[in-house]
Amino acid sequence: MSGPLLTEPAPKPPLRGITAAKLLQTSYPPREFAIDPWLRTGESALIWAATGVGKTWLTLSLALAMAGGGRVWEWKAPKARKVLILDGEMNVQDLQERIHHLVISGAVDGLDREAMGANLLLMPRQYQDPRAQFYDITDPASQERILREMETSGAEVIIIDNLTTCADGLADENDATAFRSIMGFLLMMKQAGKTAIVVHHANKSGKDARGSTALEATFEVKLGLERPPVEKPGEASFITQFGKFRGRGNDSLRPRVWTLKGSGWDVQDDTGSADGRVLEAVRSLKFVNQAQVAQALGMAQSSVSKALKRCVILGTAKQDEIDRLFISARSLSGVASESAGPDDNGVTEEAMADF
Repeated sequence: MSGPLLTEPAPKPPLRGITAAKLLQTSYPPREFAIDPWLRTGESALIWAATGVGKTWLTLSLALAMAGGGRVWEWKAPKARKVLILDGEMNVQDLQERIHHLVISGAVDGLDREAMGANLLLMPRQYQDPRAQFYDITDPASQERILREMETSGAEVIIIDNLTTCADGLADENDATAFRSIMGFLLMMKQAGKTAIVVHHANKSGKDARGSTALEATFEVKLGLERPPVEKPGEASFITQFGKFRGRGNDSLRPRVWTLKGSGWDVQDDTGSADGRVLEAVRSLKFVNQAQVAQALGMAQSSVSKALKRCVILGTAKQDEIDRLFISARSLSGVASESAGPDDNGVTEEAMADF
């Protein structure tokens, strides 16, 4: 009896190069926003939060907006796009109830329900036959299946909710090399012109995403949802904190307190945000440089630098104002301006790389 026939894998497309002359002569269409003002088409975003804070509620809201051309608070999806959600753990009935609540409550303003119904495709693990092989974004064969599904359905956006339940092959979240396969998947999405949002859990401190920081390099946007000081049982409530973004920043990206109510999302200013505390400390004229601010607030100097950079980008402060405040603080304390290092006032290289 002869053995099973072996089939050779399909050949990979050859790599292409482009001359500088052709590159300069090529006319590319302007980049569009999937979510204005912070996520452009073909980019990827990481949304992280602790369990029970509300990351799936916000992610579903954004998915509905992109599929139906609506707006979540001041974040607008300029046009309706096909969206694919890979959900690794939620019960299908829970998904149904949440989407129904978001639609009925008006959490997504200006939503075209008919377009949303046709454009939003959900692939929940709980919906599958128990013997079916669910997607694993660490596996090359599974990555190819996802890309084919998106090409067949015409999906422009993919949402992975969440990283842990859709990456069975990720052996160690703290190992930088273990994330290479996921980084490869996200780069594949970029090459295909697809927009990707990955949902992930917070670490034990609740102040950052879980696992190795190596994954962050692939994302243009990193959005954290931190627990508010006073939580309301039974309600999705969190403080938005952009750790990284490369879109068109504006005032809507400042830290805000979001609470999901019966009438939709209620969004209020976060008066106790880290950015606000850093800027208040600088304006107090008690600290002559970023290092002193960091020590007083119990923060890393790079975090102080990033906070000041966000304040400048979002218009809550100007760089020359910050410079003058530090100079005034040195004058009041009798510290010579010449004794300050060149990076004491400005943002650090680490902070610059995040924006």
